[in-house]
Amino acid sequence: MEKNMMNITRKSSCLIPPSMLIGVLLVLLPIFLFITFDQVEKQKAHIRERLFIRGASLIRTFEAGTRSGMLSMAWGIRKVQNMLLETSFQPDISYIAITDDAGRVLAHSDPDMVGRKLGQIPDSISLNRDAFTFSSREIQRGDTPVFEIFKRFAPHQNRHTHHRRRSHPRIQSGGHPLLFESGVYYIFTGLSMERMNRIQRRLVRRAVGSGVLFFLLGGAGVIGLMFFQAYRVTEADLTRVQAFSDNLVQNMPTGLITVDTTGTIISENRAARKILGGNLQKPFSQMRAMAGEIASSGEVICEEFDLVRTDSPRLRLDMIGSPLLDNDGKMTGFLFLFRDLTKMRLLEQELETTRRLAAIGKLAGGVAHEIRNPLSSIKGFATYFMKRSKHESQDVETAGIMIKEVERINQSITQLLEFATPLAARKEEVMMAGLIEHSLRLAEHDLKERKIAVTVAIEPGLGSFRTDPQHVCQILLNLYKNALYAMEEGGQLTIMAGLDSEEKGLEIRVKDNGSGMDRQTLEHIFDPYFTTRPDGTGLGLSLVHRMIETLGGTIRVVSQPANGTEFVLFFPEDPVDSEVRNDL
Repeated sequence: MEKNMMNITRKSSCLIPPSMLIGVLLVLLPIFLFITFDQVEKQKAHIRERLFIRGASLIRTFEAGTRSGMLSMAWGIRKVQNMLLETSFQPDISYIAITDDAGRVLAHSDPDMVGRKLGQIPDSISLNRDAFTFSSREIQRGDTPVFEIFKRFAPHQNRHTHHRRRSHPRIQSGGHPLLFESGVYYIFTGLSMERMNRIQRRLVRRAVGSGVLFFLLGGAGVIGLMFFQAYRVTEADLTRVQAFSDNLVQNMPTGLITVDTTGTIISENRAARKILGGNLQKPFSQMRAMAGEIASSGEVICEEFDLVRTDSPRLRLDMIGSPLLDNDGKMTGFLFLFRDLTKMRLLEQELETTRRLAAIGKLAGGVAHEIRNPLSSIKGFATYFMKRSKHESQDVETAGIMIKEVERINQSITQLLEFATPLAARKEEVMMAGLIEHSLRLAEHDLKERKIAVTVAIEPGLGSFRTDPQHVCQILLNLYKNALYAMEEGGQLTIMAGLDSEEKGLEIRVKDNGSGMDRQTLEHIFDPYFTTRPDGTGLGLSLVHRMIETLGGTIRVVSQPANGTEFVLFFPEDPVDSEVRNDL
Protein backbone atom coordinates (compact mmCIF):
# COMPACT_ATOMS: atom_id res chain seq x y z
CA MET A 1 0.00 0.00 0.00
CA GLU A 2 2.90 2.33 0.79
CA LYS A 3 4.31 1.66 -2.67
CA ASN A 4 0.98 2.56 -4.26
CA MET A 5 0.82 5.77 -2.26
CA MET A 6 4.34 6.69 -3.41
CA ASN A 7 3.33 6.10 -7.03
CA ILE A 8 0.27 8.29 -6.64
CA THR A 9 2.41 11.00 -5.06
CA ARG A 10 4.71 10.96 -8.06
CA LYS A 11 1.73 11.20 -10.41
CA SER A 12 0.32 14.10 -8.44
CA SER A 13 3.60 16.04 -8.62
CA CYS A 14 3.60 15.78 -12.44
CA LEU A 15 0.00 15.44 -13.50
CA ILE A 16 0.67 16.16 -17.21
CA PRO A 17 3.91 15.18 -18.97
CA PRO A 18 5.80 18.07 -20.71
CA SER A 19 5.63 16.21 -24.02
CA MET A 20 1.84 16.27 -23.84
CA LEU A 21 1.84 20.02 -23.19
CA ILE A 22 4.14 20.58 -26.17
CA GLY A 23 1.86 18.41 -28.30
CA VAL A 24 -1.18 20.47 -27.29
CA LEU A 25 0.61 23.71 -28.18
CA LEU A 26 1.69 22.31 -31.55
CA VAL A 27 -1.89 21.32 -32.31
CA LEU A 28 -3.25 24.73 -31.29
CA LEU A 29 -0.58 26.74 -33.16
CA PRO A 30 -1.76 25.88 -36.73
CA ILE A 31 -5.34 26.59 -35.70
CA PHE A 32 -4.26 29.96 -34.31
CA LEU A 33 -2.31 30.80 -37.49
CA PHE A 34 -5.19 29.79 -39.76
CA ILE A 35 -7.74 31.83 -37.82
CA THR A 36 -5.46 34.86 -37.66
CA PHE A 37 -4.61 34.69 -41.39
CA ASP A 38 -8.28 34.26 -42.26
CA GLN A 39 -9.23 37.30 -40.19
CA VAL A 40 -6.48 39.41 -41.81
CA GLU A 41 -7.58 38.39 -45.32
CA LYS A 42 -11.20 39.15 -44.51
CA GLN A 43 -10.22 42.58 -43.21
CA LYS A 44 -8.19 43.28 -46.35
CA ALA A 45 -11.09 42.20 -48.55
CA HIS A 46 -13.41 44.42 -46.54
CA ILE A 47 -11.12 47.43 -46.99
CA ARG A 48 -10.84 46.78 -50.75
CA GLU A 49 -14.60 46.48 -50.97
CA ARG A 50 -15.08 49.80 -49.19
CA LEU A 51 -12.56 51.51 -51.46
CA PHE A 52 -14.14 49.93 -54.52
CA ILE A 53 -17.63 51.08 -53.51
CA ARG A 54 -16.41 54.59 -52.80
CA GLY A 55 -14.53 54.86 -56.10
CA ALA A 56 -17.44 53.47 -58.09
CA SER A 57 -19.85 55.90 -56.38
CA LEU A 58 -17.50 58.77 -57.11
CA ILE A 59 -17.29 57.82 -60.82
CA ARG A 60 -21.07 57.45 -61.12
CA THR A 61 -21.58 60.83 -59.45
CA PHE A 62 -19.03 62.43 -61.75
CA GLU A 63 -20.61 60.85 -64.84
CA ALA A 64 -24.05 62.06 -63.76
CA GLY A 65 -22.78 65.59 -63.19
CA THR A 66 -20.98 65.62 -66.53
CA ARG A 67 -24.05 64.29 -68.33
CA SER A 68 -26.25 67.01 -66.85
CA GLY A 69 -23.74 69.74 -67.66
CA MET A 70 -23.28 68.66 -71.24
CA LEU A 71 -26.93 68.28 -72.03
CA SER A 72 -28.29 71.35 -70.25
CA MET A 73 -25.38 73.75 -70.20
CA ALA A 74 -23.30 72.57 -73.20
CA TRP A 75 -20.20 71.87 -71.07
CA GLY A 76 -16.87 71.65 -72.73
CA ILE A 77 -13.63 70.05 -71.65
CA ARG A 78 -12.71 73.01 -69.44
CA LYS A 79 -15.84 72.64 -67.38
CA VAL A 80 -15.11 68.96 -66.99
CA GLN A 81 -11.55 69.82 -65.89
CA ASN A 82 -12.85 72.21 -63.28
CA MET A 83 -15.31 69.64 -61.99
CA LEU A 84 -12.49 67.07 -61.70
CA LEU A 85 -10.44 69.55 -59.74
CA GLU A 86 -13.28 70.32 -57.35
CA THR A 87 -14.08 66.64 -56.87
CA SER A 88 -10.43 65.72 -56.10
CA PHE A 89 -10.47 67.92 -53.00
CA GLN A 90 -12.38 65.21 -51.15
CA PRO A 91 -10.33 63.24 -48.57
CA ASP A 92 -8.22 60.28 -49.68
CA ILE A 93 -8.63 61.07 -53.39
CA SER A 94 -5.22 61.02 -55.07
CA TYR A 95 -6.43 61.83 -58.56
CA ILE A 96 -9.26 61.64 -61.09
CA ALA A 97 -8.38 61.40 -64.78
CA ILE A 98 -10.13 60.96 -68.11
CA THR A 99 -8.12 59.48 -70.97
CA ASP A 100 -8.70 58.30 -74.47
CA ASP A 101 -8.14 54.70 -75.48
CA ALA A 102 -4.42 55.44 -76.06
CA GLY A 103 -3.94 56.61 -72.45
CA ARG A 104 -3.54 60.32 -73.23
CA VAL A 105 -4.97 62.45 -70.44
CA LEU A 106 -7.88 64.64 -71.57
CA ALA A 107 -8.82 65.89 -68.10
CA HIS A 108 -7.05 65.45 -64.77
CA SER A 109 -7.41 66.68 -61.22
CA ASP A 110 -3.82 67.84 -61.65
CA PRO A 111 -3.92 70.28 -64.64
CA ASP A 112 -0.23 69.64 -65.37
CA MET A 113 -1.08 66.09 -66.38
CA VAL A 114 -3.42 67.14 -69.22
CA GLY A 115 -2.04 65.99 -72.55
CA ARG A 116 0.41 63.54 -71.00
CA LYS A 117 0.30 59.79 -70.80
CA LEU A 118 -1.37 58.62 -67.60
CA GLY A 119 1.32 56.06 -67.11
CA GLN A 120 0.92 52.35 -67.01
CA ILE A 121 -2.66 51.75 -68.01
CA PRO A 122 -4.48 48.43 -68.13
CA ASP A 123 -4.27 46.46 -71.35
CA SER A 124 -7.18 46.23 -73.72
CA ILE A 125 -8.35 42.97 -72.16
CA SER A 126 -8.58 44.49 -68.66
CA LEU A 127 -10.36 47.59 -70.01
CA ASN A 128 -13.87 46.40 -70.43
CA ARG A 129 -15.72 47.99 -73.31
CA ASP A 130 -18.94 47.84 -71.29
CA ALA A 131 -19.70 51.31 -69.99
CA PHE A 132 -21.28 49.97 -66.83
CA THR A 133 -18.60 47.57 -65.61
CA PHE A 134 -16.01 48.73 -63.07
CA SER A 135 -12.50 47.34 -62.63
CA SER A 136 -9.89 47.94 -59.94
CA ARG A 137 -6.23 47.43 -59.18
CA GLU A 138 -3.59 48.36 -56.61
CA ILE A 139 -0.68 50.37 -58.00
CA GLN A 140 2.08 52.63 -56.83
CA ARG A 141 1.86 56.25 -58.00
CA GLY A 142 5.15 57.75 -56.95
CA ASP A 143 5.60 57.05 -53.24
CA THR A 144 1.90 56.63 -52.60
CA PRO A 145 0.05 53.33 -52.80
CA VAL A 146 -3.15 53.85 -54.72
CA PHE A 147 -6.28 51.79 -55.13
CA GLU A 148 -7.42 52.62 -58.66
CA ILE A 149 -10.98 52.12 -59.91
CA PHE A 150 -11.60 52.59 -63.63
CA LYS A 151 -14.21 52.04 -66.30
CA ARG A 152 -15.20 53.23 -69.73
CA PHE A 153 -16.28 56.84 -69.54
CA ALA A 154 -19.64 57.37 -71.27
CA PRO A 155 -21.48 60.20 -69.52
CA HIS A 156 -24.06 60.40 -72.30
CA GLN A 157 -25.29 56.87 -71.52
CA ASN A 158 -27.26 55.49 -68.61
CA ARG A 159 -28.87 52.19 -67.90
CA HIS A 160 -32.12 53.32 -69.48
CA THR A 161 -30.67 54.45 -72.83
CA HIS A 162 -27.59 52.28 -73.52
CA HIS A 163 -29.61 49.70 -75.46
CA ARG A 164 -30.93 52.24 -77.95
CA ARG A 165 -29.12 52.18 -81.29
CA ARG A 166 -28.07 55.50 -82.73
CA SER A 167 -26.80 55.90 -86.24
CA HIS A 168 -25.84 59.55 -85.71
CA PRO A 169 -24.29 61.37 -82.77
CA ARG A 170 -26.44 63.73 -80.72
CA ILE A 171 -26.02 67.54 -81.32
CA GLN A 172 -25.67 70.24 -78.63
CA SER A 173 -27.85 73.32 -78.70
CA GLY A 174 -25.15 75.25 -80.55
CA GLY A 175 -25.07 72.73 -83.35
CA HIS A 176 -21.87 70.94 -82.17
CA PRO A 177 -21.73 67.25 -81.37
CA LEU A 178 -21.84 66.30 -77.66
CA LEU A 179 -18.48 65.98 -75.85
CA PHE A 180 -17.34 62.34 -75.43
CA GLU A 181 -20.16 61.28 -77.74
CA SER A 182 -17.81 59.71 -80.26
CA GLY A 183 -14.70 57.70 -79.54
CA VAL A 184 -13.64 55.56 -76.57
CA TYR A 185 -12.72 57.19 -73.25
CA TYR A 186 -11.86 55.96 -69.76
CA ILE A 187 -12.11 57.48 -66.33
CA PHE A 188 -9.65 56.56 -63.54
CA THR A 189 -10.14 57.34 -59.87
CA GLY A 190 -7.15 56.82 -57.58
CA LEU A 191 -7.87 56.53 -53.84
CA SER A 192 -5.00 56.87 -51.41
CA MET A 193 -4.43 53.72 -49.33
CA GLU A 194 -2.27 55.31 -46.65
CA ARG A 195 -5.10 55.82 -44.17
CA MET A 196 -6.61 52.49 -45.09
CA ASN A 197 -3.23 50.84 -44.65
CA ARG A 198 -2.96 52.36 -41.20
CA ILE A 199 -6.45 51.08 -40.39
CA GLN A 200 -5.48 47.72 -41.89
CA ARG A 201 -2.32 47.50 -39.81
CA ARG A 202 -4.33 48.37 -36.72
CA LEU A 203 -6.89 45.72 -37.60
CA VAL A 204 -4.11 43.23 -38.29
CA ARG A 205 -2.59 43.93 -34.91
CA ARG A 206 -6.02 43.53 -33.36
CA ALA A 207 -6.56 40.27 -35.23
CA VAL A 208 -3.14 39.01 -34.18
CA GLY A 209 -3.85 40.08 -30.62
CA SER A 210 -7.20 38.33 -30.73
CA GLY A 211 -5.51 35.27 -32.20
CA VAL A 212 -2.85 35.27 -29.52
CA LEU A 213 -5.54 35.72 -26.88
CA PHE A 214 -7.50 32.88 -28.43
CA PHE A 215 -4.34 30.80 -28.52
CA LEU A 216 -3.60 31.52 -24.87
CA LEU A 217 -7.19 31.02 -23.78
CA GLY A 218 -7.56 27.89 -25.90
CA GLY A 219 -4.27 26.52 -24.67
CA ALA A 220 -5.14 27.41 -21.10
CA GLY A 221 -8.58 25.84 -21.54
CA VAL A 222 -7.22 22.63 -23.01
CA ILE A 223 -4.46 22.44 -20.43
CA GLY A 224 -7.00 23.24 -17.73
CA LEU A 225 -9.24 20.44 -18.95
CA MET A 226 -6.25 18.13 -19.02
CA PHE A 227 -5.30 19.17 -15.50
CA PHE A 228 -8.90 18.72 -14.40
CA GLN A 229 -9.03 15.27 -15.98
CA ALA A 230 -5.68 14.40 -14.42
CA TYR A 231 -7.00 15.68 -11.09
CA ARG A 232 -10.13 13.56 -11.48
CA VAL A 233 -8.03 10.50 -12.29
CA THR A 234 -5.72 11.18 -9.35
CA GLU A 235 -8.69 11.78 -7.06
CA ALA A 236 -10.25 8.53 -8.26
CA ASP A 237 -6.96 6.72 -7.63
CA LEU A 238 -6.71 8.22 -4.16
CA THR A 239 -10.33 7.33 -3.43
CA ARG A 240 -9.74 3.79 -4.66
CA VAL A 241 -6.58 3.44 -2.57
CA GLN A 242 -8.37 4.94 0.44
CA ALA A 243 -11.27 2.51 -0.01
CA PHE A 244 -8.84 -0.36 -0.41
CA SER A 245 -6.94 0.74 2.71
CA ASP A 246 -10.14 1.08 4.73
CA ASN A 247 -11.37 -2.29 3.49
CA LEU A 248 -7.99 -3.86 4.25
CA VAL A 249 -7.92 -2.42 7.77
CA GLN A 250 -11.52 -3.39 8.51
CA ASN A 251 -11.17 -6.96 7.20
CA MET A 252 -7.71 -7.84 8.44
CA PRO A 253 -7.85 -10.75 10.93
CA THR A 254 -5.68 -8.88 13.42
CA GLY A 255 -7.10 -6.28 15.77
CA LEU A 256 -6.00 -2.69 15.06
CA ILE A 257 -6.38 0.37 17.30
CA THR A 258 -4.90 3.84 16.80
CA VAL A 259 -4.48 6.25 19.72
CA ASP A 260 -3.36 9.89 19.64
CA THR A 261 -0.79 11.38 21.99
CA THR A 262 -3.50 12.47 24.45
CA GLY A 263 -4.70 8.89 24.91
CA THR A 264 -7.88 9.25 22.85
CA ILE A 265 -8.81 6.31 20.64
CA ILE A 266 -8.96 7.47 17.00
CA SER A 267 -10.03 4.29 15.21
CA GLU A 268 -10.45 0.56 15.62
CA ASN A 269 -11.21 -2.15 13.08
CA ARG A 270 -13.80 -4.90 13.07
CA ALA A 271 -11.42 -7.55 14.43
CA ALA A 272 -10.56 -5.33 17.42
CA ARG A 273 -14.24 -4.91 18.30
CA LYS A 274 -14.81 -8.65 17.94
CA ILE A 275 -11.85 -9.58 20.15
CA LEU A 276 -12.64 -7.00 22.83
CA GLY A 277 -16.39 -7.54 22.70
CA GLY A 278 -17.39 -4.07 21.49
CA ASN A 279 -16.05 -0.56 21.05
CA LEU A 280 -13.18 0.32 23.36
CA GLN A 281 -13.91 3.58 25.16
CA LYS A 282 -10.37 4.24 26.34
CA PRO A 283 -7.02 2.44 26.24
CA PHE A 284 -6.51 -0.17 28.93
CA SER A 285 -3.56 -0.02 31.32
CA GLN A 286 -1.24 -2.26 29.27
CA MET A 287 -1.78 -0.07 26.19
CA ARG A 288 -1.04 3.08 28.15
CA ALA A 289 2.14 1.53 29.53
CA MET A 290 3.26 0.47 26.05
CA ALA A 291 2.44 3.93 24.68
CA GLY A 292 4.64 5.54 27.34
CA GLU A 293 7.50 3.18 26.53
CA ILE A 294 7.10 3.83 22.78
CA ALA A 295 7.04 7.60 23.36
CA SER A 296 10.30 7.43 25.31
CA SER A 297 12.14 4.98 23.04
CA GLY A 298 10.50 5.60 19.67
CA GLU A 299 10.78 1.89 18.85
CA VAL A 300 8.35 -0.93 18.15
CA ILE A 301 7.38 -2.94 21.25
CA CYS A 302 5.93 -6.46 21.48
CA GLU A 303 4.26 -7.82 24.63
CA GLU A 304 2.01 -10.71 25.63
CA PHE A 305 -0.27 -10.20 28.61
CA ASP A 306 -3.57 -11.15 30.24
CA LEU A 307 -6.36 -8.61 29.90
CA VAL A 308 -8.61 -8.88 32.94
CA ARG A 309 -11.86 -6.90 32.98
CA THR A 310 -14.74 -7.11 35.41
CA ASP A 311 -17.44 -7.29 32.74
CA SER A 312 -15.67 -9.66 30.31
CA PRO A 313 -13.76 -12.93 30.45
CA ARG A 314 -9.98 -12.98 30.72
CA LEU A 315 -8.15 -12.57 27.41
CA ARG A 316 -4.61 -13.49 26.49
CA LEU A 317 -3.37 -10.89 24.00
CA ASP A 318 -0.24 -10.67 21.90
CA MET A 319 0.18 -6.95 21.12
CA ILE A 320 2.60 -4.96 18.96
CA GLY A 321 2.87 -1.21 19.49
CA SER A 322 4.37 1.21 16.97
CA PRO A 323 4.68 5.02 16.80
CA LEU A 324 2.74 7.01 14.19
CA LEU A 325 4.87 9.73 12.59
CA ASP A 326 3.99 12.60 10.27
CA ASN A 327 6.06 13.76 7.29
CA ASP A 328 8.37 15.74 9.57
CA GLY A 329 9.04 12.73 11.79
CA LYS A 330 6.96 14.11 14.64
CA MET A 331 5.05 11.54 16.68
CA THR A 332 1.29 11.99 16.28
CA GLY A 333 0.01 8.84 17.95
CA PHE A 334 0.38 5.10 18.41
CA LEU A 335 -0.64 2.05 16.42
CA PHE A 336 -1.50 -1.19 18.22
CA LEU A 337 -1.87 -4.56 16.48
CA PHE A 338 -2.96 -7.51 18.57
CA ARG A 339 -4.14 -11.12 18.40
CA ASP A 340 -6.34 -13.11 20.74
CA LEU A 341 -4.22 -16.00 22.05
CA THR A 342 -6.79 -17.17 24.59
CA LYS A 343 -7.92 -20.23 22.66
CA MET A 344 -4.39 -21.00 21.56
CA ARG A 345 -3.08 -20.90 25.12
CA LEU A 346 -6.01 -22.98 26.31
CA LEU A 347 -5.29 -25.52 23.60
CA GLU A 348 -1.65 -25.55 24.62
CA GLN A 349 -2.64 -26.09 28.24
CA GLU A 350 -5.08 -28.75 27.18
CA LEU A 351 -2.43 -30.47 25.10
CA GLU A 352 -0.01 -30.32 28.02
CA THR A 353 -2.70 -31.68 30.33
CA THR A 354 -3.40 -34.50 27.89
CA ARG A 355 0.25 -35.39 27.70
CA ARG A 356 0.57 -35.27 31.48
CA LEU A 357 -2.54 -37.36 31.96
CA ALA A 358 -1.32 -39.90 29.43
CA ALA A 359 2.00 -40.23 31.26
CA ILE A 360 0.29 -40.46 34.65
CA GLY A 361 -2.17 -42.98 33.27
CA LYS A 362 0.60 -45.29 32.09
CA LEU A 363 2.36 -44.98 35.43
CA ALA A 364 -0.90 -45.48 37.36
CA GLY A 365 -1.75 -48.60 35.35
CA GLY A 366 1.54 -50.25 36.20
CA VAL A 367 1.37 -49.26 39.87
CA ALA A 368 -2.27 -50.41 40.17
CA HIS A 369 -1.46 -53.91 38.98
CA GLU A 370 1.45 -54.11 41.41
CA ILE A 371 -0.68 -52.95 44.36
CA ARG A 372 -3.86 -54.93 43.64
CA ASN A 373 -2.19 -58.37 44.15
CA PRO A 374 -0.90 -57.63 47.71
CA LEU A 375 -4.27 -56.07 48.55
CA SER A 376 -6.02 -59.30 47.64
CA SER A 377 -3.75 -61.18 50.02
CA ILE A 378 -4.29 -58.65 52.79
CA LYS A 379 -8.06 -58.84 52.36
CA GLY A 380 -7.91 -62.66 52.43
CA PHE A 381 -5.88 -62.75 55.65
CA ALA A 382 -8.19 -60.16 57.26
CA THR A 383 -11.23 -62.25 56.38
CA TYR A 384 -9.49 -65.35 57.78
CA PHE A 385 -8.63 -63.62 61.08
CA MET A 386 -12.17 -62.22 61.40
CA LYS A 387 -13.68 -65.73 61.08
CA ARG A 388 -11.08 -67.29 63.37
CA SER A 389 -11.53 -64.63 66.05
CA LYS A 390 -15.29 -64.36 65.84
CA HIS A 391 -15.55 -64.68 69.60
CA GLU A 392 -13.21 -61.74 70.13
CA SER A 393 -15.19 -58.62 69.29
CA GLN A 394 -12.19 -56.33 69.23
CA ASP A 395 -10.34 -58.56 66.78
CA VAL A 396 -13.44 -58.84 64.58
CA GLU A 397 -13.81 -55.05 64.52
CA THR A 398 -10.14 -54.62 63.62
CA ALA A 399 -10.40 -57.18 60.83
CA GLY A 400 -13.55 -55.45 59.53
CA ILE A 401 -11.73 -52.09 59.42
CA MET A 402 -8.89 -53.71 57.52
CA ILE A 403 -11.32 -55.20 54.99
CA LYS A 404 -13.11 -51.84 54.46
CA GLU A 405 -9.85 -49.96 53.97
CA VAL A 406 -8.65 -52.58 51.49
CA GLU A 407 -11.93 -52.26 49.59
CA ARG A 408 -11.56 -48.47 49.57
CA ILE A 409 -8.03 -48.77 48.26
CA ASN A 410 -9.23 -51.29 45.69
CA GLN A 411 -11.96 -48.89 44.55
CA SER A 412 -9.39 -46.16 44.10
CA ILE A 413 -7.23 -48.58 42.14
CA THR A 414 -10.25 -49.50 39.99
CA GLN A 415 -10.83 -45.81 39.25
CA LEU A 416 -7.15 -45.43 38.47
CA LEU A 417 -7.29 -48.38 36.08
CA GLU A 418 -10.40 -46.94 34.45
CA PHE A 419 -8.54 -43.67 34.04
CA ALA A 420 -5.54 -45.44 32.52
CA THR A 421 -7.62 -47.68 30.23
CA PRO A 422 -8.66 -46.16 26.87
CA LEU A 423 -12.39 -45.39 26.88
CA ALA A 424 -14.64 -46.56 24.06
CA ALA A 425 -17.38 -44.26 22.78
CA ARG A 426 -20.70 -45.73 21.70
CA LYS A 427 -22.41 -42.96 19.79
CA GLU A 428 -26.10 -42.88 18.99
CA GLU A 429 -28.82 -40.34 18.27
CA VAL A 430 -29.80 -38.76 21.61
CA MET A 431 -32.40 -36.12 22.41
CA MET A 432 -30.22 -33.66 24.31
CA ALA A 433 -33.06 -32.02 26.23
CA GLY A 434 -34.08 -35.41 27.64
CA LEU A 435 -30.49 -36.37 28.43
CA ILE A 436 -29.88 -33.15 30.38
CA GLU A 437 -33.18 -33.58 32.23
CA HIS A 438 -32.21 -37.18 33.11
CA SER A 439 -28.83 -36.09 34.50
CA LEU A 440 -30.53 -33.45 36.68
CA ARG A 441 -32.95 -36.05 38.08
CA LEU A 442 -29.98 -38.18 39.14
CA ALA A 443 -28.56 -35.23 41.06
CA GLU A 444 -31.91 -33.85 42.22
CA HIS A 445 -31.62 -35.15 45.82
CA ASP A 446 -28.22 -33.54 46.42
CA LEU A 447 -29.28 -30.29 44.75
CA LYS A 448 -32.36 -29.95 46.97
CA GLU A 449 -30.37 -30.86 50.05
CA ARG A 450 -27.92 -28.03 49.32
CA LYS A 451 -30.80 -25.64 48.44
CA ILE A 452 -29.45 -24.98 44.96
CA ALA A 453 -31.79 -23.46 42.35
CA VAL A 454 -31.47 -24.88 38.84
CA THR A 455 -32.03 -22.98 35.58
CA VAL A 456 -32.05 -24.82 32.24
CA ALA A 457 -31.84 -22.89 28.94
CA ILE A 458 -31.96 -25.14 25.89
CA GLU A 459 -31.94 -23.70 22.38
CA PRO A 460 -35.39 -24.18 20.77
CA GLY A 461 -33.94 -25.70 17.62
CA LEU A 462 -31.85 -28.26 19.50
CA GLY A 463 -33.14 -31.76 18.80
CA SER A 464 -31.18 -34.97 18.59
CA PHE A 465 -27.39 -35.15 18.53
CA ARG A 466 -25.13 -38.10 17.82
CA THR A 467 -22.99 -38.82 20.88
CA ASP A 468 -22.39 -41.30 23.71
CA PRO A 469 -25.22 -40.69 26.23
CA GLN A 470 -23.43 -42.57 29.08
CA HIS A 471 -20.30 -40.47 28.78
CA VAL A 472 -22.21 -37.19 28.48
CA CYS A 473 -24.39 -38.05 31.49
CA GLN A 474 -21.33 -38.99 33.58
CA ILE A 475 -19.60 -35.74 32.52
CA LEU A 476 -22.60 -33.66 33.60
CA LEU A 477 -22.93 -35.51 36.93
CA ASN A 478 -19.26 -34.88 37.76
CA LEU A 479 -19.67 -31.18 36.92
CA TYR A 480 -22.85 -30.98 39.04
CA LYS A 481 -20.93 -32.61 41.91
CA ASN A 482 -18.09 -30.12 41.50
CA ALA A 483 -20.62 -27.25 41.60
CA LEU A 484 -22.28 -28.70 44.76
CA TYR A 485 -19.04 -28.49 46.71
CA ALA A 486 -18.45 -24.92 45.47
CA MET A 487 -21.89 -23.78 46.74
CA GLU A 488 -22.04 -25.09 50.32
CA GLU A 489 -24.71 -22.59 51.43
CA GLY A 490 -26.97 -22.69 48.40
CA GLY A 491 -26.69 -20.94 45.08
CA GLN A 492 -27.65 -20.97 41.42
CA LEU A 493 -26.77 -23.69 38.90
CA THR A 494 -27.36 -22.85 35.21
CA ILE A 495 -27.20 -25.32 32.34
CA MET A 496 -27.27 -23.97 28.75
CA ALA A 497 -27.17 -26.04 25.58
CA GLY A 498 -27.34 -25.20 21.87
CA LEU A 499 -25.79 -25.77 18.46
CA ASP A 500 -22.74 -23.73 17.45
CA SER A 501 -23.22 -22.90 13.74
CA GLU A 502 -19.70 -21.53 13.32
CA GLU A 503 -17.86 -24.45 14.90
CA LYS A 504 -20.48 -27.01 13.74
CA GLY A 505 -21.13 -28.86 16.96
CA LEU A 506 -22.93 -28.95 20.30
CA GLU A 507 -22.06 -26.54 23.11
CA ILE A 508 -23.09 -27.15 26.74
CA ARG A 509 -22.36 -24.69 29.53
CA VAL A 510 -22.52 -25.54 33.24
CA LYS A 511 -22.27 -22.44 35.41
CA ASP A 512 -22.44 -21.87 39.17
CA ASN A 513 -22.11 -18.80 41.37
CA GLY A 514 -20.00 -20.51 44.01
CA SER A 515 -16.58 -19.76 45.44
CA GLY A 516 -14.72 -19.96 42.14
CA MET A 517 -11.04 -20.80 41.62
CA ASP A 518 -7.83 -18.83 41.33
CA ARG A 519 -5.45 -19.11 38.41
CA GLN A 520 -3.07 -21.57 40.06
CA THR A 521 -5.95 -23.95 40.81
CA LEU A 522 -7.25 -23.66 37.24
CA GLU A 523 -3.89 -24.84 35.90
CA HIS A 524 -4.15 -28.19 37.75
CA ILE A 525 -7.87 -29.06 38.00
CA PHE A 526 -7.57 -31.81 35.38
CA ASP A 527 -4.50 -33.41 36.95
CA PRO A 528 -5.16 -36.85 38.57
CA TYR A 529 -5.37 -36.77 42.36
CA PHE A 530 -5.37 -32.97 42.43
CA THR A 531 -8.14 -31.81 44.77
CA THR A 532 -8.92 -28.94 47.10
CA ARG A 533 -11.31 -31.00 49.25
CA PRO A 534 -10.14 -33.17 52.16
CA ASP A 535 -12.41 -36.07 51.12
CA GLY A 536 -11.89 -35.76 47.36
CA THR A 537 -10.10 -38.32 45.20
CA GLY A 538 -8.91 -35.86 42.57
CA LEU A 539 -10.06 -38.08 39.69
CA GLY A 540 -13.49 -36.60 38.88
CA LEU A 541 -12.43 -33.79 36.55
CA SER A 542 -9.60 -35.92 35.18
CA LEU A 543 -12.18 -38.51 34.08
CA VAL A 544 -14.33 -35.70 32.66
CA HIS A 545 -11.39 -34.56 30.57
CA ARG A 546 -10.71 -38.13 29.40
CA MET A 547 -14.32 -38.74 28.37
CA ILE A 548 -14.59 -35.42 26.50
CA GLU A 549 -11.33 -36.22 24.75
CA THR A 550 -12.73 -39.65 23.81
CA LEU A 551 -15.77 -37.95 22.23
CA GLY A 552 -13.44 -35.64 20.27
CA GLY A 553 -14.59 -32.57 22.17
CA THR A 554 -13.00 -29.81 24.22
CA ILE A 555 -13.56 -28.36 27.68
CA ARG A 556 -12.85 -24.80 28.72
CA VAL A 557 -13.05 -23.30 32.21
CA VAL A 558 -13.75 -19.67 33.12
CA SER A 559 -13.50 -18.91 36.82
CA GLN A 560 -12.54 -16.18 39.25
CA PRO A 561 -12.44 -16.30 43.04
CA ALA A 562 -15.84 -15.44 44.57
CA ASN A 563 -17.38 -15.05 41.09
CA GLY A 564 -18.30 -18.63 40.31
CA THR A 565 -17.14 -21.09 37.68
CA GLU A 566 -18.32 -21.89 34.16
CA PHE A 567 -17.43 -25.07 32.25
CA VAL A 568 -17.84 -24.78 28.48
CA LEU A 569 -18.13 -28.15 26.73
CA PHE A 570 -17.97 -28.55 22.97
CA PHE A 571 -18.75 -31.74 21.06
CA PRO A 572 -18.08 -31.66 17.32
CA GLU A 573 -20.70 -32.83 14.89
CA ASP A 574 -20.24 -36.50 14.00
CA PRO A 575 -19.28 -36.98 10.28
CA VAL A 576 -22.09 -39.52 9.86
CA ASP A 577 -24.59 -37.08 11.32
CA SER A 578 -23.20 -34.31 9.08
CA GLU A 579 -23.72 -36.43 5.96
CA VAL A 580 -27.29 -37.21 7.01
CA ARG A 581 -28.02 -33.51 7.57
CA ASN A 582 -26.59 -32.61 4.15
CA ASP A 583 -28.71 -35.30 2.49
CA LEU A 584 -31.79 -33.90 4.15
